[in-house]
Amino acid sequence: MTDTRMSLTHKFEIAGHEGYITVGLYENGQPGELFIHMAKEGSTIGGLMDTVGTLTSVALQYGVPLESLVKKFAYQRFEPSGFTKNPDIRSATSITDYVFRWLGCQFIKGYKEATAPNRGQAELPMKEIAEIEKKAVNRPVADLPRTGEKELIDVITSHPPNESSSAVAGNGHSHADRVQEALGSMFMDVICSVCGSNKVIRAGACGVCTECGTSQGCG
Repeated sequence: MTDTRMSLTHKFEIAGHEGYITVGLYENGQPGELFIHMAKEGSTIGGLMDTVGTLTSVALQYGVPLESLVKKFAYQRFEPSGFTKNPDIRSATSITDYVFRWLGCQFIKGYKEATAPNRGQAELPMKEIAEIEKKAVNRPVADLPRTGEKELIDVITSHPPNESSSAVAGNGHSHADRVQEALGSMFMDVICSVCGSNKVIRAGACGVCTECGTSQGCG
């Protein structure tokens, strides 16, 4: 590399550990050397990162493709690791992982688009999905099918049949008729002593008013 050359410096932070990446550039803009300086000087991790930078610089100057280095050292997993402030690299499994993924994003064409956390959101398959979901949510209530649950609510809220009329209801063919037949034996020929409703159902040996919830005694 020439004695005077352009460089690119990037500050990073991983789980509270700050550092700086400085890349010396060839005239064509490609990296030729790498320096990694940790904010805490004299630490073991700072010495290791200096070594990684020197080895990477020697490899680049001897013609090793950056793609091979990124493929080899990205996603190395060891502490410290954690979240970062870089929107393209939201979390790093190690400082080495962050350094080489950042190099890939800066100098390898298509690497950033392929690995960024928000990749693929611009081109969703089946663009009409959003419109289909919108129509489904805003369907008129009248278009919804009448379900067995709705019929069950109608039967309970209507005048219940007494025990003597349950046999007649058994001849019905609709869902509501079948539900009414099943519920027929549940209602008692008792008037609620509190609200006067005739919707009193059996609860074991006792009766309970479905309108006000008052127990009608046992017997």
